[in-house]
Amino acid sequence: MSDSDDEECPELVEEVLGKVPVTVITGQLGSGKTTLLTHILTTQHGKKIAVILNEFGSESADEKSMAVTEEGETYSEWLELRNGCLCCSVKDNGVAAIENLMKRRGKFDYILLETTGLADPAPVAAMFWLDEELGAQVYLDGVVTVVDSKNCLTQMKGGGDPNASGGLSDWLRQVGVADLIVVNKSDLVEQSHLDHVLQMVGKVNGSADVVTAAHSVVPVETLLDLHAYDGESERPDKFEEKGAHLDSSVGTVSLQVTGETSLAAAEEFLGRMLWETETHYPGTTVLRCKGLLAVKGEDVQVMVQGVADTYDTYRTRAWEDKPRVNTLVVIGRYLDKVKLQEDFTKALTITNKTS
Repeated sequence: MSDSDDEECPELVEEVLGKVPVTVITGQLGSGKTTLLTHILTTQHGKKIAVILNEFGSESADEKSMAVTEEGETYSEWLELRNGCLCCSVKDNGVAAIENLMKRRGKFDYILLETTGLADPAPVAAMFWLDEELGAQVYLDGVVTVVDSKNCLTQMKGGGDPNASGGLSDWLRQVGVADLIVVNKSDLVEQSHLDHVLQMVGKVNGSADVVTAAHSVVPVETLLDLHAYDGESERPDKFEEKGAHLDSSVGTVSLQVTGETSLAAAEEFLGRMLWETETHYPGTTVLRCKGLLAVKGEDVQVMVQGVADTYDTYRTRAWEDKPRVNTLVVIGRYLDKVKLQEDFTKALTITNKTS
C-alpha cells in the first residue's frame, strides 16, 4: 500500500462510520443507575460501547466491570467484555471526554455517559447543540433517568438549593429532562406505593416513556436507540398533557395552534419563554420543551427540542395528509398554561394573518 493510500484511509473510515449516538444516564445516588449501566455492558446486544463515568464510588461500574485504577487521573482504558462489547472508561467531563473518545473512533459505535447523582443533566444535554464540532461527530440519542421508587417521594422535595436557578431539587431536574424514566426497585415497595410513584412521575414529565424495573433490569433495546431528538420515535401521545400539577409545582403542559406559521414566529415565542422568563412569566422555570411546527413552505414537520434555556429545530418527516397543527409540550415549574397558550396562539397566528 502506498503512502497516499494510507493518508486516504482515515477520511474513508470517517465517512462510513457517521455520527455516534450518546445516551445520558442520570439519577440520584443509590437509585441504581450504575447497576443499570453494568446491566447494559454485560448483556448481549452486539454494540461496542464506550462509557464515560464522572462518578467514582465504591459501587461504580468501572470497579465492577472495567477495573480502572487510581482516582484523580485522566485516562482511558479499553476492556473486551464477555458479550463482545468493547468498553472504555474516560475520566473526563463533558466535551473533553467525548473528544478524547473520538480519537479512537471506529473502536466503538455507541457512547454511554453516566452523570453524578447530584448532577443537573440539562447542561450535559445542551452541549450537543452548543458545540458545533462535537455535534458533527456525535448526537444525543436520549436522556435516561433512574428513579428509586422507595425513596423518591423524599428526593422529590429535598436537595434543591433555594439560591440556585428555580430552587428545584436535583430529582425534579433529572426527571423533568428525561426521555425515558426507569422506576427502579419496584420489588421493594407495595403495589399501591408503586402506583403512586408512577402517577407522580407521569405528572412531572408527561412526555417521557416510563418503565418499571427491579435490580435495574430493563431490556437493552428499551434503553438505547431512543432517537428522542431526531423525530424518528415521536408519537402523538408524547405531545399530550397528562394529569394535573403536583404539590411540587412541577408539571407538563401542552400548547396547540392549528394552521401554518413561520419559524421566526415560533422562535420569537421560544425566546421569550426561555430567555425572558422573569419579564413574561415570573417565577417560571422551564426544564424541557419539545414540539412539532407546521412551518409555511415546508412539506415536513419541524421538530423543536429544548433543554433548560437551550433549544434547536430540525426538519423531520413529511406531513403527508396529517392536519397541520403546531404543538409544544413544556415541562417546568409554575407553568401558567392559560397565559402560555394565549401567547403561543398570538405569536403563531399573527404570522398567518399577515403573510
